[in-house]
Amino acid sequence: MKKFFLLMMACGVALWGRAQQGTDVLMATLQHGDEVSMYYGKTALEEAYTAAADSGDVVTLSAGRFTFSGYMQKSLTIVGNGFLSDMENGVFPTVITSGLQFKPRDVVDDDGETVMEAVKVDGVHLEGLKIENPVVYSSSGTVRNLTIKKCLFTNPDSYGRVLSLSTSTENVVIQQCVLGGCIDFWEEEQRNHQNFYIVGSFVDWLKTPKEYCTIRIDHSIVRGNFLNNVNISNSIMECYTVSGSVVNNCIFLNQNPSDLVGAGNWVDCKYAGIFEESMNDLAWDGVKTFKLKYPEEYVGTDGTQVGLYGGPYPYNPTPSIPQIKESHIDTTVAADGKLKVSVTVEAQTED
Repeated sequence: MKKFFLLMMACGVALWGRAQQGTDVLMATLQHGDEVSMYYGKTALEEAYTAAADSGDVVTLSAGRFTFSGYMQKSLTIVGNGFLSDMENGVFPTVITSGLQFKPRDVVDDDGETVMEAVKVDGVHLEGLKIENPVVYSSSGTVRNLTIKKCLFTNPDSYGRVLSLSTSTENVVIQQCVLGGCIDFWEEEQRNHQNFYIVGSFVDWLKTPKEYCTIRIDHSIVRGNFLNNVNISNSIMECYTVSGSVVNNCIFLNQNPSDLVGAGNWVDCKYAGIFEESMNDLAWDGVKTFKLKYPEEYVGTDGTQVGLYGGPYPYNPTPSIPQIKESHIDTTVAADGKLKVSVTVEAQTED
């Protein structure tokens, strides 16, 4: 019964998001245990965050454009309506217009002294969001156990960054995402990134991961001229240098890197022989699907096709919350005082 109630709440948020497109009315629900609270307007996310506990709560956002000021310092799940737009079918994205900043929280101890970064950012889950402007980790500490799933990162800063890791990280998963800019690992600050995993995603380029970091990329598409100091498999790329990397079962387009270390790779491939679509670059435009023309010929280390549609998490941008595909609400109340509502929903039930 509890799961059914929460499903209906999620459906309600999605339906509200559809109905209110073109207005200033936005909605966020905050689930704290069995308690559910609702907030409205472009600051609804900020209000729900303020009211949330330090960990374990879930914020579900309707479609629309939300702001978020300050730092993300609580261990929350934030789920939106997805990042795709389909005006014909009334599907609209959830957009965070201000970017996000993560920073561990200071506390005051029993002696009145401030303990810097005493409460770590640990266990945040973001899903189904279009994030405009960079996501920034601003700290000398460590952000741990972060999952970013089925999100689109746009509007890079003046350095081309959409994800600026000016803090160390542990156990970060970027899954089925589109990063329309650079992931900057901040070489000059000697940041340490352990168990950083990118899977089923499009990444524009990576900047300065160090040799002591453990960064793994699987079943993804990566642009950029260089991809150094990573472990990459079953992916498609344009890189001409992969110094310090181990590369297995990857497709290189128009490139044959001289310092390639690994096995099972296809080098100097031509676009026309790889993709179903006609294209001459890997730029993300929201239209290209990047589906292979001959998937049975390009098999990865795990026995599935290389690229976005193989592996443990094939690319699919539909978030796990229900998406309203069809709805009807009667305009009059029946004799028994009930209002008839019929809703058809679709959710991505698998990872």
